[in-house]
Amino acid sequence: MWNADSRLLVKLWLKTPLRIATAAPSGQDVCAAMVEPVDPEAPGWMVELGGGTGPVTRALIDHGIPPERLLVVENNAELHRLLQERFPQVTAVNGDAGSLDAILSAHGATPVHTVISTLPILTMPAALQRRILDSAFAAMGPGGRFLQITYMPGSPVPKRRLRQWGYQAEVARFIARNFPPATIWCYQRQENRAG
Repeated sequence: MWNADSRLLVKLWLKTPLRIATAAPSGQDVCAAMVEPVDPEAPGWMVELGGGTGPVTRALIDHGIPPERLLVVENNAELHRLLQERFPQVTAVNGDAGSLDAILSAHGATPVHTVISTLPILTMPAALQRRILDSAFAAMGPGGRFLQITYMPGSPVPKRRLRQWGYQAEVARFIARNFPPATIWCYQRQENRAG
């Protein structure tokens, strides 16, 4: 049976399928897998890109991330309003992840310890992928991690491209009990990145 969140996402996805990553909210197993690698004791901000209807936001708070140290970026105005209503203590921003550096600066949300993304980054142009990653890693310390979900085989940002940009990728989690199965990729700086 579909709930209101599912109906809303389907409606938005049908309007703009390349801007809405999925036509269904992330399930419980996916949310648990996405937040498990996050250390709630790490100093600094936690950033979520693509908050949607808020299931990952809820999982992060339940995982121990203080709401006042959580910044969620959502590009869709309707979903942004929903996030503000559901999570009044969270900094929910109606904005584009391509402007992440400006968003973080405007809200004093640095340093960042982890970025979780449910963005449809696979379908984005390479220049936008790089801008998002570079902005995220510029705000994170040496051990910063960018966690990205995908429902397709392989890294959403090709590994070859990541290496060229100074990043490395590995699978953090695979969630078989999901339809379709989901993979959480962890992007980090290359250990010996030049410059």
